[in-house]
Amino acid sequence: MGQLPPPPSDMPVALPSQPTPPRGGKRWLVVALVALLAVAGTATAVALAGGSDAPSGAAGSPTATPLPQPNPPADLKASAGAFTVKLTWRVGDGDGVPADRYDIVRESTTVGHVDGDATSFLDDTVAPNEVYDYEVIAVSAEGTRIEASVRTETPGAPPGTAALAGVFNVKVHPTSHSGFSSFSEKDFTVGWRFVPGCKEPPCDTQVRDLGRKQFLVELQQTGGVYQGTVSMSGLVSCSGHDASSSVTVAIHATRADTVGGTWKVTKFSGTMSQYTSSQLGCTSSSARFDVTGSLTAG
Repeated sequence: MGQLPPPPSDMPVALPSQPTPPRGGKRWLVVALVALLAVAGTATAVALAGGSDAPSGAAGSPTATPLPQPNPPADLKASAGAFTVKLTWRVGDGDGVPADRYDIVRESTTVGHVDGDATSFLDDTVAPNEVYDYEVIAVSAEGTRIEASVRTETPGAPPGTAALAGVFNVKVHPTSHSGFSSFSEKDFTVGWRFVPGCKEPPCDTQVRDLGRKQFLVELQQTGGVYQGTVSMSGLVSCSGHDASSSVTVAIHATRADTVGGTWKVTKFSGTMSQYTSSQLGCTSSSARFDVTGSLTAG
């Protein structure tokens, strides 16, 4: 079969028809190119010139809007007693938002919270003869904070209002005695531990001699005076046998100080007496001592 001769070189040649690119082809090409660059280890964003996805201009940086501040507490004052401090203030004026609450901070420790419409707070966890720094912090619903501060000093209080607790060095001085065949009139020192019978002294307390375990006396508290009587053996002997004796302790607080944040008795004075009735073939005996104590450990 014969073949047609090739067309002259000056005649147009029909090119094969180009397939219609899929919709979004430019988008696909950008994604593919970004993916290719990501594989190559670059983080450069690429946009094709003239592509429909190219931004028309540089986008501006977003600006954060500051949260509104609450109005600070105004005219903050502190009224101090020996065991309480009352803080008072008024809601501050200004362009701020109302406080959602107030945080009460004493010496960098939060001691309480009150609602945003409150204008006072009572702190009943203070001790006498102390200086305290307070902050009342207004807190908005969004969490922004602004504070006011004040300093106050609590007055002193009588020693009888303090807790009788802890270990004391006790100096014992004999003042009189009778009925003993032998008796040392030298002063001596003992250790007494006081344990209150309540969580918020002053109140009744127990005293124990650290060197003589059978010496344990329950003391009734009235004001700053502590007194108690107990029967025990081992203090007096008769014919080589321990006799039973009655021991009475009566002391009163003479000084108090703040120790570890707690108002405590730090010194006391008083008396201790012992009486032993006739028994085991021995006559009765008695002795009386002056005692003074100083706190050594809380």
